Amino acid sequence: MESAIHCSNLKKSYGSFTLDINDLHIATGTVHGLIGANGCGKTTTIKLLLGLLFPDSGDLSVLGSHAIGQDTEIRQNIGFIVEDASVPSLMNAKQLSDVLKQTYHGWDQVRYDLLLKQFQLDAKKQYRMYSRGMKVKLQLAVALSHQASLLILDEPTSGLDPLARDEIITILSEFREDESHTILISSHITSDLEKLCDYVTFLEHGRIRFTREKDELLDEFRLVQTTHQMEADIDSDAIVARRDGSFQVELLMRAQDVPSFVEARRLNLEELIILLSRKGGAA
Repeated sequence: MESAIHCSNLKKSYGSFTLDINDLHIATGTVHGLIGANGCGKTTTIKLLLGLLFPDSGDLSVLGSHAIGQDTEIRQNIGFIVEDASVPSLMNAKQLSDVLKQTYHGWDQVRYDLLLKQFQLDAKKQYRMYSRGMKVKLQLAVALSHQASLLILDEPTSGLDPLARDEIITILSEFREDESHTILISSHITSDLEKLCDYVTFLEHGRIRFTREKDELLDEFRLVQTTHQMEADIDSDAIVARRDGSFQVELLMRAQDVPSFVEARRLNLEELIILLSRKGGAA
């Protein structure tokens, strides 16, 4: 499949932290989630892809450009959300659109105004007066209003209530219906990623633990809840990870390895990532 994003041997260091991405491939027309704990490198990865940071070594390609920080034409096709977006604090949403329509060739004022109304954003209210959630909604309105083919979103649902999060997921789902559209989204809210993503990449300590197709990953594993006594009858080599309780033990196992004498259930993405974090190997 054609790549919207590709990173190879990409490194970026901050003090004692090093982001080291051996290979990351994001296919055009897919939704790809970045998962990991705070400080794992999600935001650094996104800033590198947006040209807000420069790698120490390695190669990255975004929509075919190997110098995204200087490629103003390709940047026309990228919508983004980052926490420290440089929106002037005294500017309001209407003034912002007056600037952006001069910046983006494909600026759609009608779409922008509709999104402001849908998100219940006061176009005359200064950006500094917005809550965290309102700032995210404004950035998303901008990202969706200049005919971008690629969205790069850093924690777009953070700070939003469940209803607003669901609204944003719905809008992003509509965006992805166009097969030429691609989304890279980082989030610690794995339930949102589970609803939206085709693929997930799990970052841990600056490195990729694994990249997997989401449904395939969820189909592969099962959670077994059993007693400590019954665990003795289970092949220990088949146990991927475990979590001990006072009266029972939870075992992460591959579906084909679950013995017939125990009950097992499918996990959601959050449960699976937490349990896989307890094991050093790749999924």
